[in-house]
Amino acid sequence: MNIAIIGSGHIGGTLGKAWAAKGHPVTFGSRDPQSERMRELLESIGPNAATASVKEAVAISEVVVLAVPGTEIERVLEEAGDLRRKIVVNATILFDGRSADEEVRRLANGARVVRAFHTSTWEALANPRFGVANATLFMSSDNEEAKQTVLLLGAEAGFDMVDTGGAEAMAEIEKALFSFWTVLSPRFGRDYAIRVLRREEAQPS
Repeated sequence: MNIAIIGSGHIGGTLGKAWAAKGHPVTFGSRDPQSERMRELLESIGPNAATASVKEAVAISEVVVLAVPGTEIERVLEEAGDLRRKIVVNATILFDGRSADEEVRRLANGARVVRAFHTSTWEALANPRFGVANATLFMSSDNEEAKQTVLLLGAEAGFDMVDTGGAEAMAEIEKALFSFWTVLSPRFGRDYAIRVLRREEAQPS
């Protein structure tokens, strides 16, 4: 599966490395594809990774992962070009009171938007295994086919994926996780995760 990742920071770089290791061609969309930073990122990932402009990366990919600062959402989606029928995975966060989910769904015209990979720290994204269990990540979308694709990609990257349903349910999850963060981060720092245990699980995976 061809994957475009818009954003080469901790989240984008970590996810790109995980999927490239599973054999997926990953193209990082960048304003400066030939920069030293991008060359170093490609060297750290290996032959399944490449760089291109944002528009070029989107054009050749089935899945587009948005992993940029919230202030960059509008700009990169304008650069992306035609997103019709693309699966756009929104991993962005806004800190100004607006909903990043609503903002991306408003701007990504015609795309099948999935909210995912934003409910954990990048440290847990880089190493989702905690003893015998792996970290739970929450996701939401109104498009079932797109959700199934992202569930598979999340599992391939080592996560326990939980489908919360639609946007309203995800908004409640985000509020709860923020409350957890304010209490737990002073004690555990950034390298901790949530795991949802279900009765149907015979054993942790």
